[in-house]
Amino acid sequence: MKNNGLLAACNGRIKIFVLTGIRSEYDLMYPLLNALHMDDVFDVGVIVAGAHPTPLHDYSIRHIRDDGFRIVDVIENLLFSDSCASKAKSAGLLLQGLSQTLARETPDLLLVLGDREESVAGALAGSYMSIPVVHLAGGDHTHPAGGNVDEEVRHATTKLSHVHLTMAEAHSERVKQLGEEPWRVHTVGSGGIDRLRTNPGISREQLADVVGEHVLSDYLLVIHHPLSSAIDQASDEMQRVLEQCLATGLPVFVGAPNSDPGSQSIREMINRFSSHSRLHAYCNLPRDAFTAILRYARCLIGNSSLGLHEAGYLGLPTVNVGERQKGRLSGDNVQFVTAEPAAVQAALERALGDKNYRQKIDCGRSPYGDGHMTERTVRILKDLPGRQQLLAKKLTF
Repeated sequence: MKNNGLLAACNGRIKIFVLTGIRSEYDLMYPLLNALHMDDVFDVGVIVAGAHPTPLHDYSIRHIRDDGFRIVDVIENLLFSDSCASKAKSAGLLLQGLSQTLARETPDLLLVLGDREESVAGALAGSYMSIPVVHLAGGDHTHPAGGNVDEEVRHATTKLSHVHLTMAEAHSERVKQLGEEPWRVHTVGSGGIDRLRTNPGISREQLADVVGEHVLSDYLLVIHHPLSSAIDQASDEMQRVLEQCLATGLPVFVGAPNSDPGSQSIREMINRFSSHSRLHAYCNLPRDAFTAILRYARCLIGNSSLGLHEAGYLGLPTVNVGERQKGRLSGDNVQFVTAEPAAVQAALERALGDKNYRQKIDCGRSPYGDGHMTERTVRILKDLPGRQQLLAKKLTF
């Protein structure tokens, strides 16, 4: 412990708030949140926003309550629409509500994750209000052909943040190339790997009680989201993915997409297939059930970052369809293909039937860490310098 550090300045107890806006981001944060919650050094509060207090994912705020975390505020900012304007307006509403929360509660640290509107709005509010911001999962990189707003948001959040906890060494190097001082940058790994390492999930039989008996044999898991530069293609991509998955003859479980523009058209396409006896759509699953449905799947198809993060650790073959995630760090488990039916079919055949390919995938290894992100992060947060040093950012170029 540094005598002149943040912990000492906070009289041995750091008030840290976490901003979360959607189930996927919250699950990545959960292992760290739980560790901080169990440590007397931290006074943890959760600011809930975005999709959580809405029916979009079956009121996922309830999972945060069930986990026992103190919710310091609920900001109802999501304008659920497929228009790009709704995304900008939602971010504005979030910034307005968040500034009021931070002014009232005065945390010592604000923690944000990733590349959604919550991260950049949180980092902007924290910077304006002189609250040091800790950014998880910065420095990542994708380059789809038409671009992706997540890329700009991610790096903008980096420049507005004061401590950077990345998922890989390559990400740390990229953050430093953006002019961030090396002492602020730490490679810790992904909380999603921690979740899998510490939570084995439930048995197939227990999972069947939650989602049905089709998980007792081989099945496919589909999770597909819209891309900001190709919103008009989201529905067609979803249709092609579902058609090729059903053509395998296996049961197909389909998760609901995120809240980004284009997600409504994906939901509508899923509903068009809902009468098919082998297609099973779900809105939201308990953490143990979701871990299990991922662990027991024969293959993951779509464009979720799960395919690059957690699926790699599980040795789960992944078919990433379309431009989303293109150029991102990935393991041998991922095949990147276009949305053309023949390309999806060929990748599925390889993932399901090529024994040499499946054996090559190394279970238990991931480019996104070893499952000990939580321990590293807790040590880093306890050893942070004082608030004045954290806020006084200097460019290195």
